[in-house]
Amino acid sequence: MTQSRGDQDVASLDAIYASHPLNERTLLARLERQGIPLAGLSEWSLAIDPDTGITDQNHPGGVEAVLTLAVAAKVGVTSAVVDIGAGLGGPARVLAQAFGCSVVGIEQDQNRYEAAVRLTERVGLASRVTFRKHDALSGTAGLENIDVLWGQSAWVHFPNPEAFLDLWIPTIRPRGRVVMSDAFLLREPSGSEELHVVRSLENLWGAHLLPINRWQSALETRRCTVMQVHDHTSEAHAYFRNCLSVSSKWPNGTVTAAEMQSWSCAGEALERRLIGTRQLIAIKES
Repeated sequence: MTQSRGDQDVASLDAIYASHPLNERTLLARLERQGIPLAGLSEWSLAIDPDTGITDQNHPGGVEAVLTLAVAAKVGVTSAVVDIGAGLGGPARVLAQAFGCSVVGIEQDQNRYEAAVRLTERVGLASRVTFRKHDALSGTAGLENIDVLWGQSAWVHFPNPEAFLDLWIPTIRPRGRVVMSDAFLLREPSGSEELHVVRSLENLWGAHLLPINRWQSALETRRCTVMQVHDHTSEAHAYFRNCLSVSSKWPNGTVTAAEMQSWSCAGEALERRLIGTRQLIAIKES
């Protein structure tokens, strides 16, 4: 039996991403301001912007986090990668650009799916990176023989790791990898103030903050051996501080009050050690 996202969760995520400041429009406007021609555009122009941080990488660590995780997961030119929760397609394009692999991005949000397709065409990677508009909790879209199942700041939206993995683990080849980087609950909130911080962040992100051992246990009981778990909390804290800092350079009206609140709330949750970010790699044994 599969578990699909509830209507309320879908509506929440749709609303969050409808007003998200990192989108196709702000990306192209940033390129125009910087005098970067759209003809012959490179993925690196979309993915790297040290001045304002307006990129297609909607996750802590940016391009460096993608490359580091991919090297650890042994992504190579022959790898078939499926990115669940692909967003604007930034990590998928970086993987294809840097490693020459093929990537299928799964994205539920219609606008971000369409933007991912257009941006990928702009940078000439459509032959290696494709997208499917699909709810990853409703089925596997006919995909199989996956070498790397990838999720970066996306699986926090899934309320039930077991149901998600029951769907997708069978699509992975033996010795294939499950690769995820996300925020996790480090401890239960102590008192009403900390509970408010966690619940506010879940609402602002459309997230389900779970302990990482919930994911580890779900993987291990499905014959996936967790090979490494790395703590990247300090990078996440720096990322959200930087978001608050550089957003003053963004055009007026780009950043919503809710987005500013989410960055501030994430920073507080990280400082209180209520949440942390981890990179996890597991190998499917059979």
